[in-house]
Amino acid sequence: MCGCCSFWSAFIACAAFFRRKVAAGKPLSSSRCSGSCKLENQVLRRLCAKCRYEKCVQVGMRTSAVLSRLAVKSEPEFESLLDQIKLAYERLQMARKEAFHTEGHIPKMIKYQEMHKMCSFDLQLVSQHFTSIFQSLTPISEAQKVTLGEYFTVPFVLLDGSYRSVESDYIVFPNGDYVDAQNIDAFYQNPDEKDESIGSSVASILEPYWRLHHQTLWEQMKKVKPSLIEFLVLSAFIFWDFGLQGQSEECIKVCNQLRARVNAELSTYEKTFYTAGDYSLRVAEVVYLLQSVQKSLAIMHSCKTLGYVFDFRDRTCPLNDNLEKTHSK
Repeated sequence: MCGCCSFWSAFIACAAFFRRKVAAGKPLSSSRCSGSCKLENQVLRRLCAKCRYEKCVQVGMRTSAVLSRLAVKSEPEFESLLDQIKLAYERLQMARKEAFHTEGHIPKMIKYQEMHKMCSFDLQLVSQHFTSIFQSLTPISEAQKVTLGEYFTVPFVLLDGSYRSVESDYIVFPNGDYVDAQNIDAFYQNPDEKDESIGSSVASILEPYWRLHHQTLWEQMKKVKPSLIEFLVLSAFIFWDFGLQGQSEECIKVCNQLRARVNAELSTYEKTFYTAGDYSLRVAEVVYLLQSVQKSLAIMHSCKTLGYVFDFRDRTCPLNDNLEKTHSK
């Protein structure tokens, strides 16, 4: 690499480092040195953060330039919604880690019985640690908060599962176990049944729907590969939905206001951190995933119906019980 290229590579790396530190808003300490790291002839990553930050300031990088891009177009007294949602999701992840004893757990392929137990428990964790933050941020009646929570659960779990599986060839569950969508026959087998053809029959009926679900949501998620913030934005859009059965006009108004705030925070985030092209195209790419979630939801409704028709409801997804709550409203 020529000297010019090396210079620009280092400059771009430092600019990205400077933006991250300003955005974080946390004080920097020079715990690794006396505050006098030498920039010359050193690999940048070996410098302590404080000295590297000060070097950035010395060469003319301005915190005001970064902060102006981070400023959200909303009332200044509003706390970032995404920051609060991010903390709630981190609490959910910690609760899952403790509940499912993921530390040291060796992931394995699971069957539908295990999946049912785990998902039923995970739904409680989602409600306690994640749905609750959205409800607390929404100034509406308790009854309306319950309505939003009921409509939120299933699409969020679909979104969350595909986000968790984005780097895997399998469908990964909260405890790390997985299902191979290409081999669902094994998933539907019941060890207590001597006749394996029962599970195989269920698999043959549902296999086209698994494949369609994989194409509709999982593959789209892998293409977009949303960051954590982008994933949380999608979660917020799902909760603050509108046009739901039983939703009041006041609730719709509040949801639209909160969606607008989240959208503004997403735009600011992409302006600051998306450097691969037009940030507005990235916003559209991320939001488009909501359509994939809705399509997957429709596929689940079809599977639920098949469970009744062919009498294998006990082997269908445990989320179907939640689907029934909203479908019967």
